[in-house]
Amino acid sequence: MSNSSDKTLEDEKVQQQQLESDDKISNTNQRTEPSQEWETMARAWVSAFPDAKAVVSAGEVETWIGTNLDSLPADLRHMPRSEIVDRLLSIQHYMRPTPSSDQNEQNVEADQQHPARFQRTDQWLPVYSWLESLDNGELVKSKDISEWLDANPEVKQELSSRHSRYHLTHYVKKCHLKILKRKEKKGLIRLSRATAMEVHKEFGEKHHATLSADPMSNIPKDSDLYRTKQKEAKRRFEILVELEKRLAPHFAKPRIGNR
Repeated sequence: MSNSSDKTLEDEKVQQQQLESDDKISNTNQRTEPSQEWETMARAWVSAFPDAKAVVSAGEVETWIGTNLDSLPADLRHMPRSEIVDRLLSIQHYMRPTPSSDQNEQNVEADQQHPARFQRTDQWLPVYSWLESLDNGELVKSKDISEWLDANPEVKQELSSRHSRYHLTHYVKKCHLKILKRKEKKGLIRLSRATAMEVHKEFGEKHHATLSADPMSNIPKDSDLYRTKQKEAKRRFEILVELEKRLAPHFAKPRIGNR
C-alpha cells in the first residue's frame, strides 16, 4: 500500500513538472513570436532599399521606428529608443556586413595613386589634387587652406561636417608634408628651411635643404627683395673683379728659368 502511494505521488510530481515546463515554453513562444515578426518586418524594410544604398542611416531608422511603433512587440516598445535603433542597425550590418571585394580593390588602387593619403573617402580627392599642384617647397599655410576651402564650398561643407576647423587644417598640412617629402626625395623641389625643419620634426629625417648655402634659395624670384639682393650680389662681384685686376701685378708669379 505504501509503495502504491509513493508511486502516485511521484507520478503527480512528474505531471506537475511537465505542466510547468509546458507553461515556460508557451510563455517563451509568446514573447519570441512578436519579436521574430518584428525582426522579419525589419529585414524586409532594409531589403527594400536598392543595392546602392549600402547603409541605412540612424535617422532613417528612427523615422521607421516612429512610423511602426504600434507594430512593435510590447517588450521593444518599452526599450529606450537608442537601443531599438542599435538593434535595427545590427540587423542591417548583418545583412550587409562589408563592401564587396571589388570595392576593396578600388581602395587599394586609389591608395597607390595617392600614397600620401590619410583618408580614403572620395571627398578628400580634390584636396589631394590641389596639394599635388603646389610646386614650391613651402608648407601650405592655414590662410591658404581657408581660402581654398572658401573657393570650394561643396568640399568645405562635406569635410567640415566630419572634422573641426583645427583638425581639418592639421590633416591637410600633414598630408602636404608627406607630398613635399616625396617630391624632395625625387629631386622635384627644394624644401625651404622652415619646411625642411617641419618635415624633420614630423618624420625624424635629415634633409640637405636645412644646410643650404644659398640664402636666396628661400626668396621668391618675383619679389622686390630678390631683385635687390641680386643687384647687391652683382655689385659685390664687380668690386671683387676690379680689386683682383689692381692687385694682380703686385702678386705676379715669378718665371722659373730653364735648367
